[in-house]
Amino acid sequence: MLLLFACEALTFTVTSRSRTTVEGAGILGEVLGALDFTGLDDFDLAIEQKMADQGVEDGDLNSVVLTRLALTADPDLSFIESMEVTVSADGVAPIVVATQDSFPEGQSTVEFDLTGADLTAAVVAGAMTFDVDVNGSAPVDDTDVRIDVEVTIEATPQGACKADRKSTRLNSSHTVISYAVFCLKKK
Repeated sequence: MLLLFACEALTFTVTSRSRTTVEGAGILGEVLGALDFTGLDDFDLAIEQKMADQGVEDGDLNSVVLTRLALTADPDLSFIESMEVTVSADGVAPIVVATQDSFPEGQSTVEFDLTGADLTAAVVAGAMTFDVDVNGSAPVDDTDVRIDVEVTIEATPQGACKADRKSTRLNSSHTVISYAVFCLKKK
């Protein structure tokens, strides 16, 4: 008799929202005004805390992928020409995760094109931050901007495998019992 037990991958999402006010330049300053998105720079998702809440350690990670990035402003985002979002962490080269080259007049929310880059190395390095590179002109009036970010994490918690292993101890009157425990990791 062969019993197989597998540790299943755990998938969860981490969402976060940040806001900033882009200072208006007035009618004359619209052409000359600098575009300042300082409030969205160094955006932190606090992924480490969410991983800890799920019992996931760095070595348990299979993948970390940005699954949504949206920018919202009132009245619209037409003052932006293009935007690139990268992820940075100590000892890891910056990773481009999202770009957008179209911010139509009258559209208050823009969903970004995502690269699908795996951010596992940045998460393991710790202190992962989002950096925003924006091209455009300052809006005429002060504009409140919100960024919504969602990251999907897939992991195989080794603690779960150890718990499964303990639960496979069998008491039986059979003369021979064989069993195996597999911890499957997606590569």
